Amino acid sequence: MAKFLMKNISNPHEEARRRREVRRYFDRADKDGDGKLTKEEWFRVLNSSGVPTTMTEVEEFFEAMDRDYDGRLSFEEFMGEESKIEKLFKSMDKNGDGFVTREEFNSICKNLNAEQVKMAFQKFDKTGDDRLDYREFCQMINRQHQQESN
Repeated sequence: MAKFLMKNISNPHEEARRRREVRRYFDRADKDGDGKLTKEEWFRVLNSSGVPTTMTEVEEFFEAMDRDYDGRLSFEEFMGEESKIEKLFKSMDKNGDGFVTREEFNSICKNLNAEQVKMAFQKFDKTGDDRLDYREFCQMINRQHQQESN
């Protein structure tokens, strides 16, 4: 949706103006003000704006755009851009193989002790190969955010 609104803009000033405009619409749709759109918020804003949309269509949109698998869309995801979790994952994946090993994880997360890292990998490394793929990594980060919110 947002990519459609932004395409064919070559002037950087026009692009920045359009991005601010899209951001205003995004923020208005984000009724709880948490910086992310829920499926219900997006469904409501579309239908109240005269765009008849089914919840199935909203779910398909979220499935395509939700890059960090938390069930909500950040503004970056909404715009089709790399999410903060993707950036973090890439910064930890030192060799670029699509996995974060325990060693790579330890090199970045110096505030965690060996036991905490071991427990995290036991819980989220579904294959048991001492590596987290992107989805496993997202599940770990999202779980941490949920615990911090409660």
